[in-house]
Amino acid sequence: MGRRLQIAVIGSSKSICTKKAYRLAEKVGEEIAKIGAVTVTGGGHGVMEAAMKGAKKHGGLTLGILPWEKMENHNKYCDALVATGIGWSRDAINLNSCDGAIIVGGGAGTLNEATYAYIEDIPIVALTTSGGMAKTLTGIYFDERKTEKILGAKTPKEAVRKLLEEIEKKRKKSKRPGLIQRKRDY
Repeated sequence: MGRRLQIAVIGSSKSICTKKAYRLAEKVGEEIAKIGAVTVTGGGHGVMEAAMKGAKKHGGLTLGILPWEKMENHNKYCDALVATGIGWSRDAINLNSCDGAIIVGGGAGTLNEATYAYIEDIPIVALTTSGGMAKTLTGIYFDERKTEKILGAKTPKEAVRKLLEEIEKKRKKSKRPGLIQRKRDY
């Protein structure tokens, strides 16, 4: 018996989140919930809120990892919260608490999270149709080590499927214990 898969959704905060990125993030959250995985975000608004909202539509479990020291200013779709009190350094906790990440839109903060995922060899898929950093980072490696190539996907369903494939490759390579995947498999 293993634990539930945990997928981070990283992307645009409320101040730069387009309506399109919000809708796509909501669909990503729905797809994550359909496979029985936990949706992990920074707990804020914009893409984070949208992904959790989508997950809740399908009975999914959500975890918000806040930069603040108190459990406030989070979106209403968080089931559980971690108030880190370490500001934006909490990005490391977000990525260390996931098996893989999906980028939706995004700006400088998203770039920071993607870079951390790269350094830690965490699979990343970018939803290219959402614009922002997702579009910019698709298909690249951050340096000559070629740790993780940021894969692109055109739809939320494709993004989750590709991420699951990459997570499975890593699991087989590292011989980690299995993860629980409920409901449907891609």
